Amino acid sequence: MHDELAQMQKLKLNGFCCSSIIIAMGLKLRGEENEQFVNAAKLLCHGMFSGLNCGALTGAVCTLGLFEDHDTEMAKDLVFWFQHELCAKYGSINCSDITGDNPYNKAVICPVLIRETYLHVKQLLAENGYIAGDDQE
Repeated sequence: MHDELAQMQKLKLNGFCCSSIIIAMGLKLRGEENEQFVNAAKLLCHGMFSGLNCGALTGAVCTLGLFEDHDTEMAKDLVFWFQHELCAKYGSINCSDITGDNPYNKAVICPVLIRETYLHVKQLLAENGYIAGDDQE
């Protein structure tokens, strides 16, 4: 997991954001790269640049779709977990509500949301047999 966190930090330093980081990491789980898709996912960041749904969530849903685009249960599980567990203390899954549009909050909160969301995606994929679950934390 340490290597994955380092990869996520490197992506962030290279200008990637919440959704594009999660999608790039999901592609890596598949042994693939798709620069065009990852770049397109940047438009999901910062709540689609409107403060709406957190880009970590929208990127994670897209990542699940890379493995199985008909398994709506995984997406439903992810959204429920994100809303009722990870973001419950913010009272919303919207970027602007989570961060208050404050750059400091974005710097502190967003990396945690990205990491935890990515780990949950991996957990869901392992539980559903899409990836090996031997390196779960």
